[in-house]
Amino acid sequence: MKFNECMRCSTEFLFSRAVCPECGSEDIVTTDVKNGKAVEVVHLIATPAPFPDEYSVVLFQTPKGTRGFCRTTAPISKGQDIEITGDEYGPLCNPRN
Repeated sequence: MKFNECMRCSTEFLFSRAVCPECGSEDIVTTDVKNGKAVEVVHLIATPAPFPDEYSVVLFQTPKGTRGFCRTTAPISKGQDIEITGDEYGPLCNPRN
């Protein structure tokens, strides 16, 4: 999953911006976030096509504290470490070994 990071103050944020929301720097790079921790997990049983009949939406937090969403069919619990990948429909997550 792609996040933006300020090179001056190391603030991490999801949406692209011209300047850092924390310090105003224009020195921003895109980083690939691959790990996080599950903050909340919601299991869905009525889902739209083309998604599986049942899956979970996970609110996760990166090591720097930024939050985002991913989906999974694997069992994930609140507080569990996860690995973040993606497909054509968006971010995916799985339990991290």
